[in-house]
Amino acid sequence: MNILPSVIIQLLENFRPLMRVEVFETFTLLLTGLLVGEAKHGTVRSSVFAPADYQPARISDFFTTHRVSPQKLMARLTELVLRLCHSGTLPKRMFWIADSTHTEKPYAEKIASLGVFHRTKRVVGRAKHLKGHCYVCAAHLYQHLDARGRMRWSSALCGALLYVKGRSIPALVGSLATQLRLPEGIRHVWIVDRGIISRTLLRALEAISQFALGRVKANQVVYFAPRRQPKRGRKKTYGQKCRVDQLVKRFPDRLRKQRGELHVQGKERKIEIYDAEVLLRGVHKGRALKARVIVVIVPGLKKLKPWYLLTTDIELEPMEAVRAYAGRAEVEVNFDEAKELGLGHYQGRSGSGVRRWAVLVCISQSLLKLAATGLIKLELPKLNWSWYKREETVGQVRRRLIERCRPRISRNLDETPIVK
Repeated sequence: MNILPSVIIQLLENFRPLMRVEVFETFTLLLTGLLVGEAKHGTVRSSVFAPADYQPARISDFFTTHRVSPQKLMARLTELVLRLCHSGTLPKRMFWIADSTHTEKPYAEKIASLGVFHRTKRVVGRAKHLKGHCYVCAAHLYQHLDARGRMRWSSALCGALLYVKGRSIPALVGSLATQLRLPEGIRHVWIVDRGIISRTLLRALEAISQFALGRVKANQVVYFAPRRQPKRGRKKTYGQKCRVDQLVKRFPDRLRKQRGELHVQGKERKIEIYDAEVLLRGVHKGRALKARVIVVIVPGLKKLKPWYLLTTDIELEPMEAVRAYAGRAEVEVNFDEAKELGLGHYQGRSGSGVRRWAVLVCISQSLLKLAATGLIKLELPKLNWSWYKREETVGQVRRRLIERCRPRISRNLDETPIVK
């Protein structure tokens, strides 16, 4: 029983070549259950949309037995999102967001009944900020017109990897950038926060000809290129060094100043931008890595500390970099939407199932997000709530989709005459 709109069914056909016929049927049922809300509290409940001869045990087989590659699903989802967002004409530069979900109960012995998530007992001397398991997610950042005709940032999840002890989150971001199979010939810029930008991430992205844009700590040390070289001996690789929070005071002659406007704390405010090309030490052995440091100051907000941004894309304009980093907060909205779909509700006992479940949630969130921003045209009934006027949010689009897919009950039929 296929209750989804025909547009979504046609989009799901893009994933058919990645699996067998019977597996694709289960895949469609699971996505139907996620979109309608039945699979959140139990994946087997997706079988209510299946024909009478369908065996519910095949739902569990999708997560444990069937050969389904999460990497291929993420790559095909990325291709689909790019085609819908850019209408076949890709821009010269694309922005991607990488972040990790928050981890609840970092010292739990076992999380969600999974054997791969064992946490040993509390050890004296171990750091208290040690995290448990989480998901490292990637999202495509794009612009769209809102209801008022203004350009706004939005993002759609394109993939997720499982983080457990053994590999760092920056290393997983590099693996995620590789597994998405992004189109070549385009400058891909990954936007990350202070906890993720590191030498490991910069090294991994440079290996695949991609770039990073992130916020660094105030004590980050950068180097300028040497102005003079000695006449004899080995040439200098690095010049003067400085912390990023002291650049404006110590080296104002080496910084380029710009002015602009940015939406900060609910208003359009004037900002001051200082930028300079610098060198980073320790990323590669024996050679420096070129980067651009950007200092953002909001004069109207004295209590707001400056932003210290760092990007390895030298050709990226500072104002464009600042506006793109301001859109990084969209991934936090994506996490809320994914958790509402059931990101943390999977109760399976296999590691492969946990990894595949996150990809299914990403596909569902992307379809709803693209529909909410008008890139997927769906004919859905309006709810017309007096206490909530917006109809184009992800949550509201999902409720409208549930209203459309809900089977009609007997009150819509003609009244049966009473025989006396």
